[in-house]
Amino acid sequence: METKATLRGVRLSADKGRLVADMIRGMPVDRALNTLTFARKKPLAL
Repeated sequence: METKATLRGVRLSADKGRLVADMIRGMPVDRALNTLTFARKKPLAL
């Protein structure tokens, strides 16, 4: 299954968002959330 997320109205550089998206791309949801929790670059508050 393929999904797409769109984020609007957030002041975030495209490069920073792309780095984080590349880091979790292809991971299962539980692992991706765990990775984002402990990531050094946090563009969004979870």
